[in-house]
Amino acid sequence: MSYLVLARKYRPRTFADVVGQEHVVRALSNALESQRLHHAYLFTGTRGVGKTTLARILAACFNCETGVTAAPCGDCPACAGIARGGFMDLIEVDAASRTGVDDTRDLLESAVLAPAQGRYKVYLIDEVHMLTTHSFNALLKTLEEPPEHVKFLLATTEAKKVPVTVLSRCLQFNLKNMRSDVIEGQLAKILAAEEIAAEPPGLAAIARAGNGSMRDALSIADQAVAHGSGAITLESVNEMLGVAGRDEIGALLAALSAADSERLLAAGDDLASRSLDLAGVLDDLQRAFHDLAVAAELKSEPEASYLRFGKSFSAEDLQLLYQIALMGRRDIELAPDPKIGFDMTLLRLASFEPVGSPDPTDADIPSPGDDAPQRLPVPDAQRLEPMSNVEGTATAVVGGAATVESREPTQATADWHEIVNAMAPEGVTAMILRNSNLTDRGPERWLIRLDSAHESLLNDKQRREIGRLATDYAGGKLRVDYEVGDLSDETPMARELRLAKESRERAETELMKDPNVRALVEEFGGSLDNARLLGDDGAREGSPP
Repeated sequence: MSYLVLARKYRPRTFADVVGQEHVVRALSNALESQRLHHAYLFTGTRGVGKTTLARILAACFNCETGVTAAPCGDCPACAGIARGGFMDLIEVDAASRTGVDDTRDLLESAVLAPAQGRYKVYLIDEVHMLTTHSFNALLKTLEEPPEHVKFLLATTEAKKVPVTVLSRCLQFNLKNMRSDVIEGQLAKILAAEEIAAEPPGLAAIARAGNGSMRDALSIADQAVAHGSGAITLESVNEMLGVAGRDEIGALLAALSAADSERLLAAGDDLASRSLDLAGVLDDLQRAFHDLAVAAELKSEPEASYLRFGKSFSAEDLQLLYQIALMGRRDIELAPDPKIGFDMTLLRLASFEPVGSPDPTDADIPSPGDDAPQRLPVPDAQRLEPMSNVEGTATAVVGGAATVESREPTQATADWHEIVNAMAPEGVTAMILRNSNLTDRGPERWLIRLDSAHESLLNDKQRREIGRLATDYAGGKLRVDYEVGDLSDETPMARELRLAKESRERAETELMKDPNVRALVEEFGGSLDNARLLGDDGAREGSPP
């Protein structure tokens, strides 16, 4: 007998077998027990979370010979036929391969015929969002006035692509990504039933790799059993998946804690040389920073021994490190090479520090005995705070010291984007300036306002770089102060995005004027994803469309 993969062998046959989707199971069970049956159901969620499984169980509930029930017997011809995929009145359709309107019409012509075996004729349409507009229109007519013996079960990973006219005629159930601990528990039960030895850390690694999908986790478990010669160990799973183990993450934490950039990059080189998943390493670093932050907040010891290397990080350190790892993980796909993106993230982890230390450029500021504004000391732990204007006086807390000076409030400059472009900042410096407002611009002093989302990027190194760029632009000694608050004016980044959006909209409008383009879109149910007018100034000045 051929081997049956775990995902198929242990596919739930009843609601009692379903894990991780209790909210959907409860709603369906209550409706069935009270005989409140709808004619159309829509199951949404990411892949492998149980959409078609629940649909098939529901089909068995409708057609079980014991009657419409929330607990089908599993033994009658209807239940057995649905389980093995041989029930005549369960018509399963993959909309990804049958998108045409003729396919849909042919399918629905049989809806008027009475069921051949069961109580209801059930149409299960998977990935329903793939249907064309004309196919949806054909389906809609039957959804509006379905025969009494017909039930529609629709499943999709892209609910937003389903027309609202269809959504409004369905009972919609949103299936959640399954938690790792739920997947891990189910894996342990299944492997115990299969009498396969499995280490809990290995199962935890598989559960994380499943990324919320029980089906994916079971497929990975099948592969891990083969890779581990009939057993599952953490070392074997990590080797198979190409992910870093706890020792490797511990080495990165130790290098970070020691502020040893050379050792940190060397550890990264070692991971890359073994062809490990560098994006996955950043995921593991995020988990480590999260666990350390929780332990610090609860005044407890981290559970995992490898986290001891990160115990020296402060709460502020951990928040910043987590944010940097998160952004690095998001942007690694945009790097010219994953290793380059990974190295840059490691360098940011090593170089950045929370805002709050004194500004080293303060030594260049004239003493209070001169005509310079008076500087008043404040606690070292003070962070950037919003500026308050009171009777012509502006106060801004900057790097552990407050600046108080008399001046009249000024209007935000309208050419800040031009100034930033002329300064030509790079990297994080560009991120700071392109997401800020210049709220005061004088011949000797600028005041830059940041929002809270970008405050953590501003450290001593960035202050020095911004001060250098501003001084070069102004052509003379210039002091730059900072404040945090709401950005009332359009930032350079927001301006570029707006111009790019307007450019795309102009291009799409012009393109849709072409009757040939309109005909293609209407005939094939397509959509216009992107367009650009050659020579459009807005497209060139804004971010790439």
